[in-house]
Amino acid sequence: MGKSNTLDDLKIAQQKLIVHHKQLEKCAEDLKAAHKNLDIREIEKEKRLQEVNNNLNEMMFTISHKIRKSVANILGISKLLCEDKNLEAIELREMLNIIIQSAESLNNSTEELSKYIDLKKEAKN
Repeated sequence: MGKSNTLDDLKIAQQKLIVHHKQLEKCAEDLKAAHKNLDIREIEKEKRLQEVNNNLNEMMFTISHKIRKSVANILGISKLLCEDKNLEAIELREMLNIIIQSAESLNNSTEELSKYIDLKKEAKN
């Protein structure tokens, strides 16, 4: 009777081990799937980050050129105003209009940049 109980106990223990082994295999598969999903999300996150960086670089490039153009206009006309003492009233008004337009362009460019930065901050939250 002792060998029979031991054999039965071993068979039960073996069945439990098989069940536990199957559960461990299932857990391992679930972990692999979770890891794969995590990798995919990480790749997507990197792509989104790269896209944001690209958009930011494009925006900075565009705004820097707009600002440079406006500053160059203001500096150039300001130098002409200082150097040329024989300017007519019409010429002075034209030059002042260019300075005003350039200053407005600078203002618009900085507003664009501020709005873009605010949108990106909101997108992160």
